[in-house]
Amino acid sequence: MMNITQRIYKQSQIRKFSSKINLKKNLNSNKPPNPQPFVKIRLQPGESDPLSKIYKRPPNPLYRPRWTNKAQIISAEDFNARPKVSFSEQFDSMHDAMVVLSWLDEEKRQDIFQMYLHLMVEQDKEFKTTSHEYVMRVIGEKFNLTAVRVAAIVQNCHDEEQAAKEGRMVNEKMAKYVDAKIKEHIDNAYMAYGEKNPNEFVETPTGVAGIGSSSGEVVRVEDLYDLDDLIKKADLREKGEAQLLIDEKVYIEDVDNEMVDSNVNTDCLKLVEKAKEFEKSKKDLARNEDNKIEFALPDNGCIEDEDGNKTESQRRQRWKYVAQTINVREQKKVGKKSRRGAKLKQTQKKGNTLVEENGTTRVASVAEVAQTAWKPERDENEFIYKGVKDAWLNRQLKGEKYGWGRVPDSMKAKQEEEVVVEEPESNEEEDSTDAESESNASATENKKDEK
Repeated sequence: MMNITQRIYKQSQIRKFSSKINLKKNLNSNKPPNPQPFVKIRLQPGESDPLSKIYKRPPNPLYRPRWTNKAQIISAEDFNARPKVSFSEQFDSMHDAMVVLSWLDEEKRQDIFQMYLHLMVEQDKEFKTTSHEYVMRVIGEKFNLTAVRVAAIVQNCHDEEQAAKEGRMVNEKMAKYVDAKIKEHIDNAYMAYGEKNPNEFVETPTGVAGIGSSSGEVVRVEDLYDLDDLIKKADLREKGEAQLLIDEKVYIEDVDNEMVDSNVNTDCLKLVEKAKEFEKSKKDLARNEDNKIEFALPDNGCIEDEDGNKTESQRRQRWKYVAQTINVREQKKVGKKSRRGAKLKQTQKKGNTLVEENGTTRVASVAEVAQTAWKPERDENEFIYKGVKDAWLNRQLKGEKYGWGRVPDSMKAKQEEEVVVEEPESNEEEDSTDAESESNASATENKKDEK
């Protein structure tokens, strides 16, 4: 554990935490050593992304919750160590196949959405700052779900509330019927194999189909070492490092990206100042009576002819131009193939975006950069709950009502009850049934006469 505490000290210096926060003291505490005020629950490490090394992503110990459900299946180590050749084409049981049948019903889905609404309102009341990312993580740990699935559920429930407000009905009877039939199918499957039904939604376990399985690498260990003790120390070290990553994580706060400027360097700021000076000098030249230079449409939108008659005209809306500035001279000095030149090229791709709109040059906002070709890699969770997050910001910043949360029943479209009307039987059907009965009776009489 000495290596863990040393690493905590180094990373705390990099992140510039407050001097009041002592990470060594809070290592085994339930209080999260996070500088953000709304972080009140210390999340526990789960399972990391099994494909992070393949796609070269940073490790994320909150990717998937730990296996803490009632499903009884074979472990990932035993599943990967099974014989590759078998006399049977299928597994003998769901336990051996590492298969779990589960279904997320409507009741649990509504509980997740209600908890999301409660946490968001409480965060806003107490801290005046909210974070959808943190709320999704907390709900995921509560219900043993991934943050991606929680985000999809919240966004889906939000869309249903807005659809009901707009007059589009959600068939609740169909949802209940589907829940009942799928649960019945799962019960029958577990009963057929004689296994225990978990009766709860279960995430796909790590290790299925070889995803996240251990590699075939062999490590030599001398006989002087206790193998069980080494494995135990390695598990504790990995758990401590994972907990450290969680405690030092800075969650994305809910802000309007249209009001936040993107990152630019000093060259961009100088270029913006020069553009403002050029606009000012151009206006001075346009108002110079000696040179007779005037705009076709001045700022006030009024045109005056030779006789002094003034006519009001509207200036058409200008195009919005977006450009990314790149210091080519600095690149040539450093060299593109050198290590410093490659780093410089990567840093220039991330920002330095300017916008020219209606004759004004300014720094681009984060929302405008997200619409360009050189936009940064989007966050998966932020993209999933973008709709409900925008609705929350409109409620907080613009005062929009009934665009977020539960919609009153009076504003929802009422679902019409199906009325089954029994149609009276026609006379033709009665006549046909009578004719068939008479023909059958006559046929039986003829058979008796023949005998």
